[in-house]
Amino acid sequence: MDAANPYSAPAAALESDQKICHSCGAAVKKLAEICPKCGVRQHGLVNKPALLLITFFLGGLGAHKFYLGKWVQGIFYLLFFWLWIPGLIALIEFIIYACTSSERLNEKYSTHGSAAVIMIVGALVFAVIVGILAAIAIPAFQDYQYRGKMAETLMGLSAHKDAVNEYFAEKRQLPVSGVEVKLPAVPVSRTQSVNITRGGAIVARLSGDPDARFAGKAIILVPRVDGESLTWTCGVEEQPMARYLLASCRTVLPLP
Repeated sequence: MDAANPYSAPAAALESDQKICHSCGAAVKKLAEICPKCGVRQHGLVNKPALLLITFFLGGLGAHKFYLGKWVQGIFYLLFFWLWIPGLIALIEFIIYACTSSERLNEKYSTHGSAAVIMIVGALVFAVIVGILAAIAIPAFQDYQYRGKMAETLMGLSAHKDAVNEYFAEKRQLPVSGVEVKLPAVPVSRTQSVNITRGGAIVARLSGDPDARFAGKAIILVPRVDGESLTWTCGVEEQPMARYLLASCRTVLPLP
């Protein structure tokens, strides 16, 4: 029977306001939701402006694929959006959709969901994803900034190390109290004070930048005699400070 063949041609030529039922092949009105012949609900027409908006703003997440009922493709877009390749493909598809007439779009596609609902859901998903990425990226970026500032502070202590090295080269011994060593006039950024103490140890107390929790806490540099020169051990007063310093300066040292 012809009615059992979903691909059978309509009994009469299609008029401009008609389409073919995707189930029985009968001619039905374009806006008809149910085929009067077989009773099967028809797929919705593609709203070209809605399709373009969804593809442009949420195409990287596959929202346009969900709108067109291509669920598997939409899931792949959603899974791999972070590679940016789905976004590039969606941009190409946006250009294709923009250059295709509404009639041709409706010949090739049919909608399987409300454009408004898909845009809202897509926007929510996008907001959640951005929130998750921000929750990961912002602390990581802050740590990166903090490490850069602490590295700058350590570099600023080079003049104090040089002063102790010069004292050792001249006296062939470490200073007893530290007052014997002339303090450099070079200011060290992000510190409240920098002192040379007994044995030539350098104690730099932080000002609270980058982290207010560490205001008044110290970075400690301790010299050790190694033959004809000095070697330096770098450490911190408290373990939480170590995360912002180089791996070679993460040892907790007692205050001299």
